[in-house]
Amino acid sequence: MLRSRLFGVLLALVVSVAPAAVAAAPVSAAPATVVSGRAVGQTISYNTGAPGQCTWGAMEKFRAYSGRYAALAGNAADWYRNARATGWSTSAAPRPFAMVVFPPGVQGASRYGHVGWVDALRRIGGSTWLHMYDMNGPGGPFTTRWTWIRHVPGMGYILAPRAATG
Repeated sequence: MLRSRLFGVLLALVVSVAPAAVAAAPVSAAPATVVSGRAVGQTISYNTGAPGQCTWGAMEKFRAYSGRYAALAGNAADWYRNARATGWSTSAAPRPFAMVVFPPGVQGASRYGHVGWVDALRRIGGSTWLHMYDMNGPGGPFTTRWTWIRHVPGMGYILAPRAATG
């Protein structure tokens, strides 16, 4: 009962967010810098993903690792291209500490694509497997899981630079 009531409140909050408010946030326009061999592109002061969706979950993991929100918008399928255009390091090869972007149809991604967070890789036989954090995967909105998934062609990676420690 409490969970369904909480879901209803969160859903109402998501629906009530005006798109104009999202578009008005300041984006850093500074040239990309490089931290730990990975470019820092344009940033924003908040998570642009929709709460409960894969974009939200992946961006929170990206910020936890890097200390930054990447200025990415649109559906998950758009994030790899948008990351390149806004100065972030990307790779077609699997990398840890990166957001993994699944284009529509790849590994079962919907027409909107899918995105997750990779914290480790493992080679098994001739395949690379990713340890991935996932939000709104098979369980639906607001569900999370850690899982192993095999890298296949078409997947892309947005590389997170390590946050400064002090």
